[in-house]
Amino acid sequence: MHAASPATLQEYKVRASILLKELLSSDSARATRAAERLRVLPAFSGLSPAELLARRDSVQRKHALAVIAQEQGYGSWAELKQALGEEKEGPRFGPEAFFIRPMSPFLNRWCSSYEEALGALQTGGGYLFPYRTQFFVCDATFLQALGVDAADPDWERIGRNWVKPLDLAAHARLEQKLIALGFTR
Repeated sequence: MHAASPATLQEYKVRASILLKELLSSDSARATRAAERLRVLPAFSGLSPAELLARRDSVQRKHALAVIAQEQGYGSWAELKQALGEEKEGPRFGPEAFFIRPMSPFLNRWCSSYEEALGALQTGGGYLFPYRTQFFVCDATFLQALGVDAADPDWERIGRNWVKPLDLAAHARLEQKLIALGFTR
């Protein structure tokens, strides 16, 4: 089983860009951590972090994307894209569709980072979703008002986390159910 799956590849593309920026950082600790992460690639595995830092100008975006894919449990960026359905045609679930109609009686917890949203999920429960460049955690009543079965056992199987589901098969089943309800992008 693969470690994670976001709603889109955009978050992982941003992570790859951040990895490259960290590698080029003047902060030696940050740059060294980035070099350590890049050493998972065969092209860099034989280099020490210091040697990799000396050659950091040769590191390309494709290398950072490959690291991100491996960190998510995939052998390559192409495999990650395929697993996330970026290669296939047809509708995809989009959490933005939750907000097409007014949902003012509900107070969702909005977060600017995934880490903040994960903390909100862990401390207050609910269901974590991405929304453009942010994240939100909603309660079961929000989903139920939209006609979504919040008691579906697949929510527990994915850890109620749409961004990094624990079970990709359950995630795929939920996505098909949400698409059937009309929540597409």
